Amino acid sequence: MTEKDTSLFQALRKQHMLKKYSKEAWLDVKLKSLTAEPLISLKLERIRGAFYESLPNELKSRIFQTADSNDTPGLTEIVLASLLSDNEIDFELGQISQISSSKRINRLLSECDCVFFSTTYLHDLSEVRPLVEIINKPHNHIVLGGALAGLLYPQWDAVEGVEVLAVGYGELLIPTLVRWIKSGYTRLDPPASGSLQTRDSTYLLFSGSPDTRDLDFLPRTNWAIATRYYNKPLKTIYYESVRGCPYNCSFCNYPYLFDDNKFRHFSARRMAADWEYYVNELNIEYITCLDSLFTMPKRRLIEFCNLLIKKNIKVKWICYARADDLADEDIVILMKRAGALQVQIGIESGHQAILDNMNKRCSVDANARAIRNCREHGLTTVVSLIVGFPGETALTLEATYEFLKANPPDFYYLATFSTRSPKIPILNDTNRQRFKLENANSTYTMAPYWQHDSMNCLEATDHIRTINRRLMNDRISLNAVLFYSGLLYYRAEDRDILLAYQKRIANQHPVLRCFFTLMNKWINRQMKKDIRRCLPRRTVYTESVENTIT
Repeated sequence: MTEKDTSLFQALRKQHMLKKYSKEAWLDVKLKSLTAEPLISLKLERIRGAFYESLPNELKSRIFQTADSNDTPGLTEIVLASLLSDNEIDFELGQISQISSSKRINRLLSECDCVFFSTTYLHDLSEVRPLVEIINKPHNHIVLGGALAGLLYPQWDAVEGVEVLAVGYGELLIPTLVRWIKSGYTRLDPPASGSLQTRDSTYLLFSGSPDTRDLDFLPRTNWAIATRYYNKPLKTIYYESVRGCPYNCSFCNYPYLFDDNKFRHFSARRMAADWEYYVNELNIEYITCLDSLFTMPKRRLIEFCNLLIKKNIKVKWICYARADDLADEDIVILMKRAGALQVQIGIESGHQAILDNMNKRCSVDANARAIRNCREHGLTTVVSLIVGFPGETALTLEATYEFLKANPPDFYYLATFSTRSPKIPILNDTNRQRFKLENANSTYTMAPYWQHDSMNCLEATDHIRTINRRLMNDRISLNAVLFYSGLLYYRAEDRDILLAYQKRIANQHPVLRCFFTLMNKWINRQMKKDIRRCLPRRTVYTESVENTIT
């Protein structure tokens, strides 16, 4: 599922497809129900709500009816297209959101003899397998790559039809794969920095790592291909300038996605040259930076912002940032002058002990100053929070709620603690023993079960529903899930009217709320049974916080 899936029928069809392969998936089902509830309430309000009709037409158009972000192809799609073009290979483009329904995609699959299948938007093998079944034709060769490939290869369970599992830097792998194609699929040699393994019927092709931390040697992503291919101009594009992360937060798998443990990045001058080209040659208005951490190194950020200002590169941009960087007011002022529009900040918790358990190397006070500085200087904040990390209790969650109440960001996003990546530091033996942490280890669900000495995954999801409703009902912050399509076009003066509208969404549909309460109780019963079966330690469940939401 991606933001491009706007059809309820197609969404349900996809869920039915993955059901065939999913295992131990009740936590995944619960998380999807938590997302669905406010979205359905929003839809009902838009269809029937008098308050929605009273909103200014300009606001409705800007926040709820914006299609620009959905029109932008994924970064991986255009990176692959650029690399294939550079290597003089004819190609066609298709999107995962279209695979199960597009006649055009079916025609292309019958005509092309090789498919590069990116897993950027996929989470586990229960999503990979049904899509491979559609893609797999007697005549074609399938290469599976992207972020998920780096998580799957240690426990690779052969998928019929997947000939090559490509792990690491696509820029280093594509030339090798092109030579394989031109050899008639008879000779596959790894890049000089990489290696090749065989497991069952699949080649595991590894790119290895660059011999420098400077990534300026990587080619510029050619977004002109997207404008030509789709025959329309783009207002928004995606950009990536780093690989890895200099920090080692205990919950995060980003540093390991490229099978590389070093932090590597473009120079400020390379970035400014790219952006100048995109703005002047392609008339790009917005750039969404997908870097794990755009504000590091700090010297690079300062040089880059000054270059944008000096060259008068007029573009709005959003990025991920650390709170302790934004706690420096001068940095916020400089970013805003350089065109920064929105920052996404991993606040994670409002309780210092939880931040310390996460190895965030950041303080609650720095988180608060970052939000205040951004609000003072007109930089939109979208904060993410993790519910259920080891050490979490109802008291630490209450501290997080009070933190948000005292330091309200523009938008928030609640996520449950996840153990999907076996490489994250919290899963090492020391941390497992420290927190009495257990987790299931299935590659057929995006949300494996977990429990530790202060909370389990079932309780965490119940807390998410409670906190989510409190934040909406108390008009503290805007739910990023509800306003996703309009995040780019949000203005500070929209805040009060959108908070009032959000409160109506939380309260106007008691029948729907009752339905989801009953459904979540039923899901909880199934999850309890599954957790008892999957996790050896005796599971103890406290009284569900669902009782406070009826």
